Amino acid sequence: MNKFIVMIIFAVLLIGSGVIYAKFYRPESFTPIAASGNVITIPVRILENKWVWEPNILYAKVGDKVILKIFNEDSYDHGFALETFGISTKLSPKIETVIEFIASKEGTFGFYCSVPCGEGHYQQTGQFIITK
Repeated sequence: MNKFIVMIIFAVLLIGSGVIYAKFYRPESFTPIAASGNVITIPVRILENKWVWEPNILYAKVGDKVILKIFNEDSYDHGFALETFGISTKLSPKIETVIEFIASKEGTFGFYCSVPCGEGHYQQTGQFIITK
C-alpha cells in the first residue's frame, strides 16, 4: 500500500478520535472557559522590606480577564508565581510589572514569590480566589 494513503488514513483516524473525545468523553473541568468580556485590574504592591503582598488575597470571577499591576517597592528582585495558570514572572525593583491572563478555573489558588529574596521569602504567599 502506498505510504501516503497510510498516512492519510492515520491522520483521519487521529483527528476523528480527537473530535469524538472532545465531544463525548472530555471531563467538564478540561473544557475551555469562554471569556466573559469583563476586565478587572488589580493593583498589588510588595511592601518594602516586609516580604508581604498587599493585598495578599485577590478575587476574580471565572471568565474574567485579569490584569495584575504589581509594584515591587524593594531594591531587589522578587517574583510572582501562580502555577495553576502557568505564570512565573520576575518582578524588578522599583518597577510596576503587568501580568494578564484569563481566570479560567474556579477555586482558591496559592501564589508566591518565585525568586529567593531574603529572610521572609517563604512567608511571601497569598491566595487568588476565583468564583462563578
